[in-house]
Amino acid sequence: MNGYKYLLLLAVAIAIGTPSTIDSLRGNYCWQMIPALGAAASLLLIVILERLKLTINLPWLFPTAIGIGIIGALVSVILFYAYPIFTLPVPTGKYAVGTISLHAIDKSRIELCDPTTNTANRELVVRVWYPAIANNSPKTPYFEDARLVPAGLFSHLRLVKTHAIQAAPIATTATPYPIIIYTPSWGGFKTDNTFQTQELASHGYVVIGLEHACSVPIAIYPSGRVIRSNLAADYTSSDAAMANFLNVARSQLDLRTQDVRFILDRLPEFNTHPLLKGSLNLDRIGIFGHSFGGAVAAQACAIDTRLKAGMNMDGLMFGSSAQQGADRPFLFMNSDYPRPTAAELRSTNGSKRRGQLTDEWGFQQRERWLARHGGYNLTLLGAAHMSFSDYPLRSRFVNGGGKIPHTRAMEIINRYTLAFFDRHLKQINLPLLAPKSTSPFPEVIFQNLGFRE
Repeated sequence: MNGYKYLLLLAVAIAIGTPSTIDSLRGNYCWQMIPALGAAASLLLIVILERLKLTINLPWLFPTAIGIGIIGALVSVILFYAYPIFTLPVPTGKYAVGTISLHAIDKSRIELCDPTTNTANRELVVRVWYPAIANNSPKTPYFEDARLVPAGLFSHLRLVKTHAIQAAPIATTATPYPIIIYTPSWGGFKTDNTFQTQELASHGYVVIGLEHACSVPIAIYPSGRVIRSNLAADYTSSDAAMANFLNVARSQLDLRTQDVRFILDRLPEFNTHPLLKGSLNLDRIGIFGHSFGGAVAAQACAIDTRLKAGMNMDGLMFGSSAQQGADRPFLFMNSDYPRPTAAELRSTNGSKRRGQLTDEWGFQQRERWLARHGGYNLTLLGAAHMSFSDYPLRSRFVNGGGKIPHTRAMEIINRYTLAFFDRHLKQINLPLLAPKSTSPFPEVIFQNLGFRE
C-alpha cells in the first residue's frame, strides 16, 4: 500500500473513532456508537497489518477499508438519527426551572404489590418542578437512577438531560405559586411529560409528578427498596381479556386516586421543606394526566374538592367520573381518530370490535361530561395517543406519535395547558380559550362549552 494511502486510512480511522472514544471515556457511551467504533477498529487493524507487511499484493484492501469506514460512520449517524439523545423543548417562561424529589410514606395503607413483605406501607417518591433562580449547576438527567432506564434500544436515554437544575433556589418574586399534580399513563413514569412539567414551572407553577408502584415497571425508594410490576394491558384479544383489563383498571384507578389524595394531604408538609419554604399556594391546585393518568385526574376531580381544575389528555375514563363527570373546570385533549361507525361496533372481528368499543366509550364519556358540566374539548389533528407525552422524542420511528411533528404538537399542547391553568388557577383570561374563538393553530379543533357547576 502506498504511503499516502496508509496515512489516509489512518486519518479516516482517527476521524471516525475519536469522537466516540472520547464520549465513551467521559461515560457517555451508547450502543449507537458501535458501528463507528467497529469501523475505526477495523481500519486500525488493517493499518497495523500493512505496516507489518502482512497484506502485500492485496489491491482490493484499500478501497474495501475505505468502504468499511464510510459504512460504519453512516450506520452510526443513521442510528443516532433514529434513536437520538434528544433535547427537550426549552421552557418559554421567565423563570429557570428547579427540581427536587420528595419521599412520602402513607402509614394508613399497606403496599399490596411488594413481593418481599406484606407489612410495609405504601410509599411515593414524587418529582417536583418549580420556578427557580438560574445558576451554573449541571442540568438534571431525564432519569434520576440508571435502573429506571429501559434496556436495549432505549438505553441511551440515560444520557438525556433536562433543563431543570437540581435543588436550585426557588424564585420568590411571585410566591405562593399554584400547584399542579401530574399523573402518568398506564405503566408510565413521573418524567414522561417533562416537556409539559418544565414549561409550567417556568411560568410560575409548582408541578408535582407522581409515580405509582404496582403500575410503573420499577419503583425505587431511598431505603433501597425496589418494587417491580407488569400490568396487563390486553383488552382486545378476547372478551375475557377485556373483562380482566376493566377489573384491573378499576383497581388501579382506586389505588392511584388514593395516591393523589395522599399527596394532597402531604402538601402542607411539603410547604415546610427548606427549599420550598412556604411557596405553595394550597388553595389553588390543579391536576392533569396522560392516558390512564387522565382518567385518574378526572376521578380525583370528581371526589376531592381541593382540586380546582383538571385535564385529561387522551385517556379513557373509569369510575364515577366516567358516568357523572365532575363539577370542576375540565379540559379534554384528544388525539385525531375517527368515531367508530355502527358497522365497526358490530364487527365480526372480535379484536377490532373491542378496540372500537373502547374508542366509542371515550366519545360517549366526553359528551356526557360536557353536556352536564360544560368545559373545554380540543382535538389535535394529526396526533396519535403518544403525541401527548415525551415519547415521540425518543425515536423517530418507534414513538407512537402521529403525523403531526412532535415539536409542533408539544408547542400546541403547552400553549393550551398553560392557558387553561392560567385561567382557572390564576384567573388570567386569555383569548386562546375564549368561546367561539378561532384557534391560531390550524391543527386544532377547539370548543369552549362554558362551565356549569
